Amino acid sequence: MSDTTNKPPIWYWIITVILLLWGLMGIWIFYDFIASTPETMAKYVADGAFSQAYADHLMTTPAWATAIFGLAVFTGALGALCLVMRRPWSVPLYMLSLLFIVISHINTFAMAKAHKIMAGGQIGMEMVVLALGLFALWFALTAKRKNWLS
Repeated sequence: MSDTTNKPPIWYWIITVILLLWGLMGIWIFYDFIASTPETMAKYVADGAFSQAYADHLMTTPAWATAIFGLAVFTGALGALCLVMRRPWSVPLYMLSLLFIVISHINTFAMAKAHKIMAGGQIGMEMVVLALGLFALWFALTAKRKNWLS
């Protein structure tokens, strides 16, 4: 590791801002999830956003799975903030976020088998979350390797 820091290119900032916005959106979705009531879930079902089975699944999510979801979201958002501030802490934060994403996916797909009641778009979004988690870690590692982080 070098003691000098290189100036990152403009695309670094574009990607970093996109990752930060993604992280903030994740926080908003997590808040919406933990603040959900049976009434809000009924509205999602009535609007056609969720099936009744999926809404029931969400309302009975174990506390540990909700905690893992929150940890994935907040470590990812903090990783993005570290990229904005050009700090190397983005790498371990994104590693943790990816670990929590994988644990969450193991619960969703292997343990709870929620994919059987999820719509195609919901499954697709889960794959986007995993792909962006992988990309964010790769990007942070690349930024560190290129000495864009100090």
